Amino acid sequence: MEPRSWLLPSTPVPAALRAVTPWAWWLPGVDGALSWLSERSLHQGMRIALAGANTPACAALLQAAPLRGITTVLINRRLSRAEQLGQLQRSACSAVLAAPGSALDEAAGVAVHQLPDAFQPAAAIPQPTPLDDAQAALVVYSSGTTGPAKAVRLSLGALRLAAAAAVERLQLRSDDEWLGCLPLDHIGGASLVYRAGLCGYALCLLERFDAVAADRLLDAGTTGISVVPTMLHRLVAGRAGRPFAPRLRILLTGGGPLARDLALHARALGLPPLETYGLTEAASQVCTPERDRPVAPGSCGRPLPGMQVRIRREDGTACAPGERGTIEICSPALFAGYEEGGRLTIPHPHGAWFATSDLGSLDADGQLSVHGRRDEVIISGGEKIDPAEVEEVLERHPAISEAGVHGVADAHWGQAVAALLVPGGERPDDSELSAWMAQALSGFKRPRSWRWVDRLPRTATGKLQRHRLAGWEG
Repeated sequence: MEPRSWLLPSTPVPAALRAVTPWAWWLPGVDGALSWLSERSLHQGMRIALAGANTPACAALLQAAPLRGITTVLINRRLSRAEQLGQLQRSACSAVLAAPGSALDEAAGVAVHQLPDAFQPAAAIPQPTPLDDAQAALVVYSSGTTGPAKAVRLSLGALRLAAAAAVERLQLRSDDEWLGCLPLDHIGGASLVYRAGLCGYALCLLERFDAVAADRLLDAGTTGISVVPTMLHRLVAGRAGRPFAPRLRILLTGGGPLARDLALHARALGLPPLETYGLTEAASQVCTPERDRPVAPGSCGRPLPGMQVRIRREDGTACAPGERGTIEICSPALFAGYEEGGRLTIPHPHGAWFATSDLGSLDADGQLSVHGRRDEVIISGGEKIDPAEVEEVLERHPAISEAGVHGVADAHWGQAVAALLVPGGERPDDSELSAWMAQALSGFKRPRSWRWVDRLPRTATGKLQRHRLAGWEG
């Protein structure tokens, strides 16, 4: 069944409330959400868990809850019930707002409020709580690509500044229409709501990603869309050479490396994708190409306004242009820290640099290229191997639709390269594939073993969970 979609036009915030809200625009239902929260005595200082979905009500709540002084903890709806309950127990929330069909329609010891799909307009809007940029507005569990998800606390100021930087870089306007098919319980989806509050674009919300539904909406007036590479692959394949509609002007990709062949295929349809680099701790985007500035192939462009990026060696010294090292970022839009049980356990001081787990390099023009995660680099016989680079080469084989590469212990080399492969056609026999790899990859980068699987382990936003590859049976 094709997923539902809603077109949510933004409207200016009532003049009487503009001085006490961070938003200049409201999505439909924000006034109703404020009234709904007030009627249930959900107020300043409370922490509530949003076990939501991609519905108008959940989008409205993301804008409304901070206006009540409420901290919203996003529960990943794609997790099992046991895993969702685990996140809830870690969050120290006093109430759950559950979307229809949520696994947390009941939770022992915590009040559960059932959400409608959409809020009705309010007869009277409760007076918003006086706001403070430092107030804890959102807690998002990181994607968990390399281990258990961390609870990332984001202040209202961080969300507002990150949204403003994206609006400026992408030149977003009130007459834009953004297709939201990323889940609202991740920062990539939630950030679309906050940008609407600043620039006033219409948000076309898709209940879940579906290539056919997204393709139809792209032809119906969409001007921008955010996708992960797996989504883009399905969109490009589904269009079968049919160009994108002329009104579509921004195609953002994130959540993982964009294969060069896929970027070329999208460009051939009339719109080069803008490959972004971002993370939950930065409230979404860190680097995004400027649409009117040439960008190096494979680059994520320069830092957004207010973002600083530097590359450091293991000894802490600065890397030269083009040299790979650890990506570090500094910005007022960075998170307040990691929390547990509602308390900050690893605070991030305001104005401090944050060392990511990602490897990257900056060119002489300040454009960032990302080379995978520091803790995922395979070292075989003293040679460092980027798994994403090997995956991109493997996916050029016509019989391989997806590849996941990881390191395995090897008595002689220390580590050897192994791969999980998802077929994209008739599987070649091992000798044929081995011969092809010998032509396509350097000897030390070549997988010494591989297995065929139906699918790869991924997060809700499509990021490859490399730490699960070794024992994956999918």
